[in-house]
Amino acid sequence: MSTKLGARAPLLTTYRALQDRFHQLGVLSTLGWLLPFFVLPFALMIAYSFASQDYITTKISFGWTLDGWRALSDSIIVRAFVRSIVLSTLGTIGCLLIGYPVAYFVARKAGRFRPLALLLIIIPFWISFIVRTYAWVSILGDKGPINNTLLNLGLIHSSLPLLNNTPAIVVGVVYGYLPLMIFPIYVALERIDKTVLEAARDLGASPVRTFRRITFPQALPGLAAGWTIVWIPALGEYVIPQILGGGKSFMIGNVIADRFTVTFQWPVGAALAVGLVAFALIVLGLATIVLGKERLGRVETRGL
Repeated sequence: MSTKLGARAPLLTTYRALQDRFHQLGVLSTLGWLLPFFVLPFALMIAYSFASQDYITTKISFGWTLDGWRALSDSIIVRAFVRSIVLSTLGTIGCLLIGYPVAYFVARKAGRFRPLALLLIIIPFWISFIVRTYAWVSILGDKGPINNTLLNLGLIHSSLPLLNNTPAIVVGVVYGYLPLMIFPIYVALERIDKTVLEAARDLGASPVRTFRRITFPQALPGLAAGWTIVWIPALGEYVIPQILGGGKSFMIGNVIADRFTVTFQWPVGAALAVGLVAFALIVLGLATIVLGKERLGRVETRGL
């Protein structure tokens, strides 16, 4: 026995050494991705946000001033920021209201059609996001299928203004980000131990009570992940309000782009970008504190 263990010792040492090397390689590859594509650009934005600019010559001087940050009190910027919070929140709620039932159906009721259902959810990602957004211009337009159907049924006498307004932006956010809400919730629902659900039924719990006491609490991590994945990028959305809003309902992403490419106020644009990231991180941190890791996924079994 001792001879066999002695023969295996070098193999175990080699295996552990390989594991350590792969771990180090993974860390290095992660840093190699994050540093040039996130850390350095964000550091550059921070540097620009504290720079000063001659708006006649557009020359930028790095002198660590607060000129760019003071410009954030402009009423246009404040309104765009508030509008971004409202529209991204409404869009995320819409994704939740549609995505949760879809995820529940796929996880619990789809059966052997589950792969097909997941494929149908993924397929929109195979098409350009801009192309899919432009498709809604035709759908919501005056001559689109919605207005044509309502006109043919005699429910309206003239085309409804469904495009170039804030409701159109919310529709675009829901459509564009819906799969990102479905998948985290689906994974959380699919991982719930079915024996726990069966035990609840055996103890006489109704389907509604089982959902409220077991399914919903255990799916909270997926719901929180879906909310985060949808709300944060929707907060800085640029494409959807530009196309479906018709340039009439600017979100903060449009204002940032305008400051960089139209008015060439780079310190202001950089301060907006840094402030947006900081705001999103603060909200994410507060949500984590409020929800708490212990509360996420906890099953309330009392009263079944």
